[in-house]
Amino acid sequence: MSQIAVNKVFDYRALRLLVGIIALAIPFVVWWISNVYLTSISASYYTDARDAFVGMLFVVGAFLWAYNGHSQKQKLASKVAAVSAIGVALFPTTCDTCTSSTTGTLHYIFAAVLFIILTVFCFVFFQKDIKGQGGEKGRRSKIYFACGVLMVLAMLILASQLVIDFEEKFGWTRVTFWAEALALGAFGVAWIVAGKFLPGLASDKERLTLFN
Repeated sequence: MSQIAVNKVFDYRALRLLVGIIALAIPFVVWWISNVYLTSISASYYTDARDAFVGMLFVVGAFLWAYNGHSQKQKLASKVAAVSAIGVALFPTTCDTCTSSTTGTLHYIFAAVLFIILTVFCFVFFQKDIKGQGGEKGRRSKIYFACGVLMVLAMLILASQLVIDFEEKFGWTRVTFWAEALALGAFGVAWIVAGKFLPGLASDKERLTLFN
């Protein structure tokens, strides 16, 4: 198959858009389906939302695996992120009745790797050739940077729970849920913007058209 034919079948912009939409939807979908008080998005694995949670992560992983970017570094990063997304789905977080902490440890490792790589996309890969420019490219660059900052903030909040008991100190029981939702939301917005589909964020020449 020629490169031209491949590009017509697999549009990197469409992959980015789909990945972003699914990532943005995960917190809302698991919250809606689980119909319980979730202290973390990962905890939805132990609710009626398990199939949706696992399924959406597998889809994100599949799309990330298919995404090769514009360089070998992007290709490798997306593959590692894909494996990490699937790892988060396969190895559930810890729970009060779990007998083994191994799967929980793997869950946290995969989640950390996934979010770190996605942050690199915001600060480095998506910024390539557009940082410091004006117009649509400049607007995209600012959004990527903001999303990267939000993802770093979310990771710092999650990590801070190793030394701060927010529930005991402040009575906050859903810090993990909202931090994960913030990270996924920033991830989703960045990839939707990178899909070059939204008006005002891509020129007519580079904008993704879904039905042409």
